[in-house]
Amino acid sequence: MPVNHEPKNRSLDLAASRNRAAGFTLIEIMVTMFILAIGLLGLAALVVDGMRNNQGAYLRTQASTLAYDMADRIRLNRDRAEDGGDYDGFSTDGASTTLPNCYTASSGCTPEQQVDVDKVQWTRQIQGVGSGIPLLPGGEGEIDFDAANNAFVITVTWQERSRDGDAGEAIAGDGSYTVRFTL
Repeated sequence: MPVNHEPKNRSLDLAASRNRAAGFTLIEIMVTMFILAIGLLGLAALVVDGMRNNQGAYLRTQASTLAYDMADRIRLNRDRAEDGGDYDGFSTDGASTTLPNCYTASSGCTPEQQVDVDKVQWTRQIQGVGSGIPLLPGGEGEIDFDAANNAFVITVTWQERSRDGDAGEAIAGDGSYTVRFTL
C-alpha cells in the first residue's frame, strides 16, 4: 500500500491560496480595464483630430484648385488682364451668378465678355451654384492687382473650424489661400 506523505491540512491551504489569488486577479483585471479605457479614449481623440485635419486638407486643396483655375482664366484672356484690366478688384461676395448671353451663343464671347463669363463661372464654383454643393463652406474669392509688383493676387477664403497648435495657441492662416502671379 502506498504511503501518503501529504499533510492533512493541505486542502485548507489550497482553498486559502485560491481565495487570495482570486481577489488579487480581480484587482489586476480592474487596473487593466482602466488602462485600456484610457488608451481607447486617447485613440478616439487621435481619430477625431485626424478627421479634422483631413477635412482641413481637403478644403485647402479645393481652395488651391479654385485659385489656380482663376489664374489660368486670367492668363488665357491676357489682353483684358494687362495692368489689372477688367479682373482687378473683383469679389465673389454678392457677385452675379447669371451667365452672360454670349456664353450660349453660337458666335461665342468677345474678350470683354469673356471676363464676365470667367467671373461668373468662378463665383458659381465657389458658391456651389448649379451643383447645389459649394466646394468651400462660406467660400469667397477676391482678385486684386498689385501695380507695384505687376502681379495679380488671388485670395480664396472659407469658414473652417479653428484649431489649436501644440502649445494651445490658435493656428492662424487656416481658411485662406493666396496665389500671386504675373502675366
